[in-house]
Amino acid sequence: MAYLTAGLLLVGLVCIFDLLLTFGLIRRLRQRPVDPSAGEPIPESVLATGAVVGRFTTTDTEGRELTQDGLAEGLIVTFLSPGCPACGEILPLVVERAREHGPGRVLAVVVRDDEKDTDPGEYIDRLSPVARVVVTSLGHEVTQAFAVRGLPAYVEMGAEGRVVSSGRALPRGMKTAEVGA
Repeated sequence: MAYLTAGLLLVGLVCIFDLLLTFGLIRRLRQRPVDPSAGEPIPESVLATGAVVGRFTTTDTEGRELTQDGLAEGLIVTFLSPGCPACGEILPLVVERAREHGPGRVLAVVVRDDEKDTDPGEYIDRLSPVARVVVTSLGHEVTQAFAVRGLPAYVEMGAEGRVVSSGRALPRGMKTAEVGA
């Protein structure tokens, strides 16, 4: 009988302790804002929807020239950097999506970090078979034309050089078009 009483007392104490933890958690959650995103807004990492891409001229890794006029409607433009941990995490997803849509339908802009002296070789090797690749630095023509302020980023092109959608994560259903030469 003594074991039964001790066991019942132990279970009761554990339940009371659990209730105290639950009340503490509820009190803490009530102190937080109702909308977790109500804090500081995250600034846009690239041009917003509806914006027009600026003028640029660049050369891809195969030596072909590319201008803003070569950005076809539906083209997905991704911006990645070897010095960016988040870019390294989404690189396999970018490669997979580009493989699904073909090399002419995705433009991968690999942004070198000149201060960190990062090597874009791995990114070029992984992206070249599945996407058209441009290597540049932050602040150069291509990144300025897209107003890149954060990485990773993507832009989906619309008609007349307008941005249809943009953000940090690739959209699930990418509609794509061929990259102009």
